[in-house]
Amino acid sequence: MADELVEEIRKLARTAFAGLPADDYRGYALYSDDSAMTVCCAANTRAHLARVQGADPEDAEYYRWSPGEWALEGVAGDLFKPLCARLRHSALAGVDQRAEVYEACVAALESLVAEGAFGDGAAVVFAVSDTDDVGRDIGWLNRLNPPDLAAEHARWRASVGKG
Repeated sequence: MADELVEEIRKLARTAFAGLPADDYRGYALYSDDSAMTVCCAANTRAHLARVQGADPEDAEYYRWSPGEWALEGVAGDLFKPLCARLRHSALAGVDQRAEVYEACVAALESLVAEGAFGDGAAVVFAVSDTDDVGRDIGWLNRLNPPDLAAEHARWRASVGKG
């Protein structure tokens, strides 16, 4: 894994999340696509999470862990455009960068968690769109969240037959 890529993603994510007061937010995420051509941010507010969970209580945990359903999906996209252009160019040139990009995103989030950037009790997620690798996803969530929150996610995945 290239340390430079981790540091670049960490700085971009820190900037993207810096203006979001930790007491108002319940989720922070980075996500990519199946070809690792993009890195994007999402954040979820307490109010949005409560609203969607109240409207669909059977899928309450889905809304906690799914950045595509969050209030600020794609937040600060302009910050990530130069990185995404480079990743897209590499992917289109045939470079399989998935493992490196995914690990860099998780490592960047781990660094921000260690700094206390997200406050207590917020879900921290790295996700890949258009894929479902349950074991990989649970491993990432275990790295990024305290054991009690990670266990909630694992129980939810098992309850929906995906764990």
